[in-house]
Amino acid sequence: MDRERQIADDRARTDLAVSVAAAALGAARGEVIGNGRSHRVVLARQVAMYLLHVGCSLSLGRVSAAFGRDRATIAYAVRAMELRRDEPAFDAWLQALEDAMVRTPVMS
Repeated sequence: MDRERQIADDRARTDLAVSVAAAALGAARGEVIGNGRSHRVVLARQVAMYLLHVGCSLSLGRVSAAFGRDRATIAYAVRAMELRRDEPAFDAWLQALEDAMVRTPVMS
């Protein structure tokens, strides 16, 4: 895949992940992609980052570029979501979001 196509694909997947996470948590899309600091927005952002990394198999570097954040921030978010997967209800909820991401066709 050429670089321009990859960037467009990453952008489309990021839009989808942010939309899914924002809708699931009742957060504003703009705050999730931006710098919102409320618990709901931070959780939505971390979920979106996790969905991109795990559900879409994007590298930490690519997720970092998509969100305009440091790679360590993405690693922290992924780790935080993995730790919460020990909670059965959270695990089922996150798995449902991940399944939705995988089944949704992305047009870039």
